Amino acid sequence: MQWAFLVLALFAALVELHTGTFYLAGVAAAALVTTLVGFWLRDELLIFIFVLLCVILTGAVTLVRLRHKRAKDRVDFDVGQMVTVQGVSQGDHLTVNYRGATWEAVMDDGSLPAPGSTAVIQRRTDKLLHLTVPPERRRT
Repeated sequence: MQWAFLVLALFAALVELHTGTFYLAGVAAAALVTTLVGFWLRDELLIFIFVLLCVILTGAVTLVRLRHKRAKDRVDFDVGQMVTVQGVSQGDHLTVNYRGATWEAVMDDGSLPAPGSTAVIQRRTDKLLHLTVPPERRRT
């Protein structure tokens, strides 16, 4: 009986390599452990152990993935901060000074502020800041 679990472990591991979801990795690990335990326990207990290990390992994989997702969704503390415009480069891109470094930025409304003026960070994508006009400079 443990040979069936060994085949299942190998099959699940091969499919996991092609999908990358990590759930089948839990199934493969559970089947492999069940194969090893099968040399010492009776066949009737193997299915119970396999199901128990699948629940535990896929639950652990789910928790790890949720924790990783929460780490990605952290709040960006740069949003709302003021930057100083240094100049205009390549069309609508700006160079701005923020936290003592030079950043590349664009104005979301398409305007081009004068060098030395300030803007507010609205969002950030990779290394590009998306800016907006500060509230006190907006025209009503």
